[in-house]
Amino acid sequence: MTSMQPGQPDPEQQREMEEDYGYAPIYTVQLLYKEKPVIDREALYAKIIEYTGPVRTSEDLAEDTEETLAVWEARSEAGHEEDEDHYHFFHLNHTLNYQEGPMPVQTVLMPVNDTPTVEMYETALQQSWHWAEAAGTIEACQYELMLTDMMARGMPPQRRLPLFNNVLRAILEVAPCEAVYYKASDKLVSSAELLQALQQDQQLYGALNIRLYQIPGDSERKEMVMDSCGLAALGVPDVQCHFYDMEPGEVAQFLMNVADYVYHQGDIIADGETIGLHENQRWRVEHQYALVMPRRVVLDLDPGETYYAGHQQSHPSSAGQDQVE
Repeated sequence: MTSMQPGQPDPEQQREMEEDYGYAPIYTVQLLYKEKPVIDREALYAKIIEYTGPVRTSEDLAEDTEETLAVWEARSEAGHEEDEDHYHFFHLNHTLNYQEGPMPVQTVLMPVNDTPTVEMYETALQQSWHWAEAAGTIEACQYELMLTDMMARGMPPQRRLPLFNNVLRAILEVAPCEAVYYKASDKLVSSAELLQALQQDQQLYGALNIRLYQIPGDSERKEMVMDSCGLAALGVPDVQCHFYDMEPGEVAQFLMNVADYVYHQGDIIADGETIGLHENQRWRVEHQYALVMPRRVVLDLDPGETYYAGHQQSHPSSAGQDQVE
């Protein structure tokens, strides 16, 4: 996978990262509420101070340039009540070098105009094995906030995701919601479960989704594709396995372990290398385009001739592979 240095990539590298590797220049989650929350600004700022550094308004920053986070707040000037839930944080202790000069990473919390519906989250609900109440929870929600980052492209995933999740944790503690949707992983999670995970430093709880697809066919063998979704948006490959007759739970656990390793260590596993949790488990690795949308490069795992339903080459070229919608 093309490596990204902290800061702004050149235009060609940026295009390749986004179109071929699934990189997200803007990272997004949506917070779903039964009703519009009342956000205690001072409490929110105190939490962000605790988790990411001091918080100051833009007016304060003009007088004190030593602070590590500035805050811009939207003012309601035309009767738009939703503007009161619009915040723009400048994380001055997380600065990247761009062509225009140093620029702080930013996070923005804003209202979403549309009322959430089950149809909006159809693909996420299809893979919500971890949360049986997801659909019913979405049906009860009438209000939505969106949290995004900005100017974070090129930031190492081990820094980008925790910074983002720390802001999200602060919001969830001050204004608890019913559900959180990670766009990059297409994953819906319970707000309470996510908050507990973040408090335990489980950064990938919402950001990583393990998905399973059964391939229809005439064969008596059960053909399946399992993959991770969410890592490519952060700048490292997701993982996938195309297999016959294996226990999905065991495959899922192995994929989670590999995905966690790649998130922490980076894209360091070369094509043709083998990986495993013990001596008898040696799965061959190759970079390929994902079999399942969204389009991105993944680490394809070959569990051996008996079970592997895909194809790997000694000199891989994934340009001709089809994807499953």
